[in-house]
Amino acid sequence: MHSNNGFDGGLPPPRTGTVAAVVRNLLVVGIVATVAVLVSGFLRGDPAITSLVPGFAPPTHGPATAAPGHASGQAAPKAARAPDTPPPGYEEADHPLGTPAKPAVASDSYKFLATNDDGTPVGYSPCRPLHYVVNAAQAPAGSEGLISDAIAKIAAATGLSFIDDGTTEENPSEKRDPYQPDLYGDRWAPLLISWTTPEAAPALAGSVIGTGGSTMYSFTTGPKSYVTGSLDLDAPQITELLGIPGGSHYVSAVIQHELGHVVGLDHVQDPVQLMYPEIGAPDGLAAGDLNGLYKLASAPCRKDL
Repeated sequence: MHSNNGFDGGLPPPRTGTVAAVVRNLLVVGIVATVAVLVSGFLRGDPAITSLVPGFAPPTHGPATAAPGHASGQAAPKAARAPDTPPPGYEEADHPLGTPAKPAVASDSYKFLATNDDGTPVGYSPCRPLHYVVNAAQAPAGSEGLISDAIAKIAAATGLSFIDDGTTEENPSEKRDPYQPDLYGDRWAPLLISWTTPEAAPALAGSVIGTGGSTMYSFTTGPKSYVTGSLDLDAPQITELLGIPGGSHYVSAVIQHELGHVVGLDHVQDPVQLMYPEIGAPDGLAAGDLNGLYKLASAPCRKDL
């Protein structure tokens, strides 16, 4: 099943400096297995950054993913290994691996990409590390450290433990297989972060500067959880953006925004939040973003996945 949901809106003038906004799209892909439902997460097109500098084309960033919800006190059904899935429980601990930082200010300016039937947000299991790999073949000069820094911020806010598995030659794909034993072993494939181009990742066409999303899994009517994801960054556009004074701060904001989608956050209509569809100033995660990320830490452990 495929469906599209776009954020429709113009690009407002920038709030500060030379950079203005980012616009997003939504793509959902469903795959039905014998004993489980595997749903490729929501691809959310994200902030476009428009520059007032002559000759700088307005970039935008792309899709995001949703995260699994928790079981609301009920253990997920124990299921046999489904076709095209790894053995369940790989690296799963009995308790969350990290403790998220509690937001200093309460705020309800957040929204989740997906929820379970009981209203709990879909997210990654906090009881296993989220591995990631980077296709850095086209990484722009000046981008060093931006991905790891953004991941550290999301990890602190969610309590999720991220593990850098290094570089990969895997290329972006609109229908990425979440289980690739020949490439990554008998486990769910790691989160794939790619510096790429619109030719290799068509979702980056036009002003889209990045895309991100996750794949969620559930047994029949049980709770859903994310198991892997993808994040694509338009290397040519980001190269231009990094050439502008302060551009690295906007690139960092885009990466954090996309990672927010990867772990389960949707857009909000509060322009103060980083998850607002436009990035007018690279101020980082705001109170609503932090509260939403904090609540995603309540996702259940999933030894059955």
